[in-house]
Amino acid sequence: MSFLFLFVFLAAIVGVFRPYLGRKRWHFGLAAFASFILIGVFAPKPDPASVSEAGTSEKERSAAARPAGGKAEAAEASDAPDTNWDYSETTDEMRGTTTKFARVVSENEVDLDFPYGVVNGYLTVRQQKKDGLSIIFSVDKGQILCHSFSDGYVSVKFDDQPIRRFSCTGASDGSSDVAFILNERSFLTSLKKSKKLIIEGEFFQKGNQQFTFKTEGLNWQ
Repeated sequence: MSFLFLFVFLAAIVGVFRPYLGRKRWHFGLAAFASFILIGVFAPKPDPASVSEAGTSEKERSAAARPAGGKAEAAEASDAPDTNWDYSETTDEMRGTTTKFARVVSENEVDLDFPYGVVNGYLTVRQQKKDGLSIIFSVDKGQILCHSFSDGYVSVKFDDQPIRRFSCTGASDGSSDVAFILNERSFLTSLKKSKKLIIEGEFFQKGNQQFTFKTEGLNWQ
């Protein structure tokens, strides 16, 4: 049906420019307009299935054209282990030196009673030009019994390895909530291989207390 109206439309267009059969131009113009409308009404509708398939094919082509880099980057990110380590650094402007830190917070809390209350434990790896490598165990507040004059030590357990003792000493400024773990290189070597660490230290009037750390993914050169 649409082909018939198309033929009428073309004949009417010719009549607009070169009237024939004794008709006036506006007659042919009206016929052309009417036939144009009827062509649109009776034109075959597109198949919805074919439209859907065409849209799907276009999406597939677009997806195929995307670079594979995004997938590769996502794969690399998923391969990297989750880590609880926080990294920071400070700069001594006067001496032109930089101190680097990596710190992890304990998974558990310990109640040290009044006046300290519930505290977290912290393990910090520090590298500075003056003192070199330091391994620091600390709490929010409390008194860790680790003094150079009393042969203080902490017990540590890396993953399922045997329990080891590391000597420790207090901070030079007398802070009681900080202990420096000695034999730093050996400790760091085991720490970088571990996923879990338990540190047991002795606290004033609270005896031995344990703090558990998730240590996987330490990035330290």
